[in-house]
Amino acid sequence: MSRSLQRHLFSTSSRLFASKSPALCSSSTNAAPTLSSIRYHIFKEPLPYPVGLKLQNDIIDARLEAKLKDPIGSRGIGDVILLLEHLPTYTTGRRDNTPNPDELHPEEKKVQNVGASFFITKRGGQVTYHGPGQLVGYPILDLNVMETPTRCYVEYLQAMLKEYVCDATGLDTILAPHPEGHVGVFSSPTEKVASIGIHLRHRITSHGFAMNITPEPISWFDLVMACGLADVRAVSLHGLSAQSFVRDGIIPPTYPTVQEVASALLPRFGDMFGREMRPLDEEGTGEVSQIFHLVKEAENRAREENATHGGWLSKPDLTGRYTPL
Repeated sequence: MSRSLQRHLFSTSSRLFASKSPALCSSSTNAAPTLSSIRYHIFKEPLPYPVGLKLQNDIIDARLEAKLKDPIGSRGIGDVILLLEHLPTYTTGRRDNTPNPDELHPEEKKVQNVGASFFITKRGGQVTYHGPGQLVGYPILDLNVMETPTRCYVEYLQAMLKEYVCDATGLDTILAPHPEGHVGVFSSPTEKVASIGIHLRHRITSHGFAMNITPEPISWFDLVMACGLADVRAVSLHGLSAQSFVRDGIIPPTYPTVQEVASALLPRFGDMFGREMRPLDEEGTGEVSQIFHLVKEAENRAREENATHGGWLSKPDLTGRYTPL
């Protein structure tokens, strides 16, 4: 782990958690050196949100079953991170106390028939958007085995994303968390580039983080009050990089694709937890093999659904007349 990341973790965790927890977040987990590799998979095309949600739940079911059969032998073997894009989708989490079960969610009313789905989920946080041009990371990790407190896990994700954005854009004004304590990565008090919202089941994580890479998600974000922050708007990594290049008088190089950013984050993610990163492939056995086949099933289902629907909108249909197939 880099020294700058260690300093950020210590200073941030001290500020946020000293009054809430007797143990500060350390720069690595105590159990990490004895754990197996974290497997990863980068999806090549956007996933419909229900496909991604089902995949996470299926993987957790498989992991819990493996732990029940062999509590010792399954230690961390099934830890995996899924990196992907979704089809245009709005979601809200359990922190959002506005929905009335007999009515449409207030934010859903704003985005009916614009070309995106809307789902209420179990993750933390409020309304946000997922879609092409945004990298979504779903780490499915056993925090008990890693001996990592939940708050520290969120801090680790936040610090990793902040360091990447700083390095990728050359900006030294990146904030994580927000000056008022909001979780996420911000380029200023009124601009947000990455969000974090997690869920735990028997201390196994799901959901995770989302970072806007291209400008494509921005017009979708502009239709809602994302994360319940009225004065904060979404920005993208490409947009922040352009600001940096203009400031320094540099001709912009080719901006990274979503998949290139996914690949760049993997070693940082492994470094964060002191673990090797390995691709999820057919060579795995037992629990890993089962997860591999679940991922392949999800890929096939996504490919079929995307072909049936004939693609997706790159920006919202503001006429409100869009009807999904």
